[in-house]
Amino acid sequence: MNNAKISRLRIYPVKSLGPVDVEEAIIARHSLQNDRRFAMIDEDGRYVNGKRTARVNELKAEYDLTSELISLHSINNPERRSFKLAEGNAELDNYLSEFFDVKLQVVENAGGEFLDIPVQSSVTIVSEASLKSLQTDIEAHSLENIRLRFRSNIELTGVEAFWEEQLYQEPGVGVRFMLGEVEMIGISPRARCNVPPQNPATGEFEATFAKQMIASRMNSLPDDATLLEYGRVPYFLTVNVFVPGTEVGKRIKLNDKIEIVEPVKLSA
Repeated sequence: MNNAKISRLRIYPVKSLGPVDVEEAIIARHSLQNDRRFAMIDEDGRYVNGKRTARVNELKAEYDLTSELISLHSINNPERRSFKLAEGNAELDNYLSEFFDVKLQVVENAGGEFLDIPVQSSVTIVSEASLKSLQTDIEAHSLENIRLRFRSNIELTGVEAFWEEQLYQEPGVGVRFMLGEVEMIGISPRARCNVPPQNPATGEFEATFAKQMIASRMNSLPDDATLLEYGRVPYFLTVNVFVPGTEVGKRIKLNDKIEIVEPVKLSA
């Protein structure tokens, strides 16, 4: 029986920095409104992100999105500094450049182009039970610690672990579903990178994390799982979800339920 509903909604205003929990989110072009709206880039135009440096985990961010403010402090210095969260804010750029020891600037794009998989993956979905399954198998971490490693937008309750993997089929075949009043299409599992092994509290790289995660996923795979059709090693978690342009301006909110509609062939 499907009792899946949204239990947590998170957006990440600055790519690779901390999240903010919201009660509802507006569907924007290729993303949720304000999700990865800003990014840090160096003079060569390359992202300053978790794939490049684990120091992003040492910088803690809080937001006042109504006032467009960001408050920052490091794990080694509790003094908070508040800045206007905007492109062209030299004070913010200087603070971040000094922290990361690289000349950078904060840039803005509200169209979703800063997402890891722009356009195709507007949001990512995971179930709380999936995170708890990993937490059980990967000892010494809180649920929130596990949650922060995978940086999903939408978390579900009311279902068993990895239920969300019903939201795609074999490569090339997705699943159309309704989340509240919003049409979405699950397209694939999300392959992970070098970010989840970084402890989000300290930035420490945990060399055994990926191995433990893979073992946990192998132990949980049902006989009819299509996950291994996407790669021989199940280093996957969360589901990539496409949101059609027809849904822009609609809202999803806590406790919205999922209704699976039909499989759909994906465009090449």
